[in-house]
Amino acid sequence: MTVFAMKLLAICSMLVDHTAIFLYPHFIGKPVYEWMRAFGRLGFPIFAFLIVNGYEKTHDVKRYLTRLIAFAAISQIPYVLALQVNRYPDGVTAVALGHRWFVCAIFIFVVCAAWLGTVRMDWSVIWPLLAMTLAVLRVQYAGVRILGAKMNVFYTLSLSLAVIAVLDAAMKPERDWVKLLMQALGLFGAFFLIRDRVDYGSMGVALILSLWLARGSRYSQAAVIVLWSVVEYIVPSHPITHFIFACLSIVPVLLYKGRQGPPLKLAFYAVYPVHLMVLGALTVYFTLT
Repeated sequence: MTVFAMKLLAICSMLVDHTAIFLYPHFIGKPVYEWMRAFGRLGFPIFAFLIVNGYEKTHDVKRYLTRLIAFAAISQIPYVLALQVNRYPDGVTAVALGHRWFVCAIFIFVVCAAWLGTVRMDWSVIWPLLAMTLAVLRVQYAGVRILGAKMNVFYTLSLSLAVIAVLDAAMKPERDWVKLLMQALGLFGAFFLIRDRVDYGSMGVALILSLWLARGSRYSQAAVIVLWSVVEYIVPSHPITHFIFACLSIVPVLLYKGRQGPPLKLAFYAVYPVHLMVLGALTVYFTLT
């Protein structure tokens, strides 16, 4: 199986999952909804594996990280409107911060300073600045929540990739401790601002980090996915179908032979915000009417 095929499978799983959230309960019943959501559990472990594989294969991890953070920022408002929207009866329009303004300012500054000092000293700093700002804003317009809910999965993927890069750099004999300290502070700042509100939360980061640590063996990575699925779905008593489909993601992982397939990177990335924009527009329309 190629990277292209794995991305296609993960994206189809994600689209089915998000469509189920939009359709239920007005257009589909509970059984169909549950099966669609279960099929959606197939996607994240594949995306997690692809992040690890992408880190190992990329020639420019800084550009890779920039792209992930950019799509995190671009996708956040559509994500809230599509999957986290909520209409408040008072119809109030309001803007607030999730923390005190000086706390937000300090941690956003730390993230941006770490970016400029250790990642890329150019205009790309606009992406972590925008992503972190969107993470702390709470916006409600005419009673409809626009910002302030959970953070989309690109935040999880970005944070995980950054953690892997820092850990990998720390293991090298020619490590730069000053640079590593700045990066660690930047990671702490980002983690403080998004914390448990990211999609899949700390469990998502743990899966990606564990897959990277187990990267020497496909069977070890498959075992990591199964163990993670137990903790993520069996322990909290989610439907057993969620666990089964999450475990089925080991099939493409084991079938992957290192081939890339058609190089459609940006097209795959664009699917995420575009489909959320469509679902978000429809959700807001039906919420307001």
